[in-house]
Amino acid sequence: MQEKISIITIIYKVEPYLSQCIESLINQTYENLEIILVVGVGGGDRCEEICDEYARRDPRIKVMKSPPKGVADARNRGLLAVTGDYIGFVDGDDWASKDMFSYLYHLMEENRGDIAICGKYLEYVNGTDCSYEKTVHVMTPEEAFEMILYQEGFFLHLWDKLFRKEIFDNIQFPVEERIEDRRIGYQLLGRAKKIIYGREPKIHFRVSEDSGSRVADNLVLSLEADKEMCAYIGKRFPKLKEAVDYFLVYETISVIQNNMLFGTYNKEKDRKYVQYVKKHGGAVLKNGKVSMGIKGKVLLSMFSLRLLEILTKKRRKKSLETFIPYSGLTLNKREENN
Repeated sequence: MQEKISIITIIYKVEPYLSQCIESLINQTYENLEIILVVGVGGGDRCEEICDEYARRDPRIKVMKSPPKGVADARNRGLLAVTGDYIGFVDGDDWASKDMFSYLYHLMEENRGDIAICGKYLEYVNGTDCSYEKTVHVMTPEEAFEMILYQEGFFLHLWDKLFRKEIFDNIQFPVEERIEDRRIGYQLLGRAKKIIYGREPKIHFRVSEDSGSRVADNLVLSLEADKEMCAYIGKRFPKLKEAVDYFLVYETISVIQNNMLFGTYNKEKDRKYVQYVKKHGGAVLKNGKVSMGIKGKVLLSMFSLRLLEILTKKRRKKSLETFIPYSGLTLNKREENN
């Protein structure tokens, strides 16, 4: 008999997308599933009703209802209900390719891994963007962190991964905090002995756009979480120092760029970010693994902020002419800078 996979789905005010999400789970080619739908009550839409309807049709579905207290609290509630051998996550406004969990399971079992990861489709209002590859990487945690720091593939999200249940032992998401994926994701990767990354895209991530102020706020919180992760990596894997230096400079520049993009840049307020780049940017410029395009961005951040702002806005305009992100998604998802 197949081992059981538990899929935790967080649901709140996602009625337009919910049926597509649940249908993608109940129609998985991997059939021994436990589908845990954690629903925030009182959203004013039909999410609770839709979940109940599907639960009546499919005995693999568990519906858990509670007052909305944030994504971290909902994830913790879902983890308490898990009875499977493996744990996966799919957000209520995303959807999975029909063979996603079969693909992840076989990646893990064929390579005796603890975490399996797939590639992603980025879904916009007017189209899909993805990089289609079939390459498979079998990695130690050190190799996985190096890939993350140089932004060469996956990141710390939960929705593109399958975990052995034991990886979550004594793990709880920090309640009443945002950026919970970052704060927990690196700890989960650090617990694994072997991580398998298959680049073939299997999860459909619906890209949304927040307000400028919320994006800026999230980026600052993300940067604090980045520092926490990098302190952990630096202590455990000192050989990754160059990669850590690069990653923190890149993420600091992202804060500066987004403040410029949304009109919240302030010379005094953002001085600490600019000073950080000027202090550490030289090491990035000497790093042979960093592309010339990124090095150019570092140079502009150090010596010509006005030109950086012009180029950032120009690139953003071109991007929006190609793909239109969704707006107003309740989970306030934002594709990370990687």
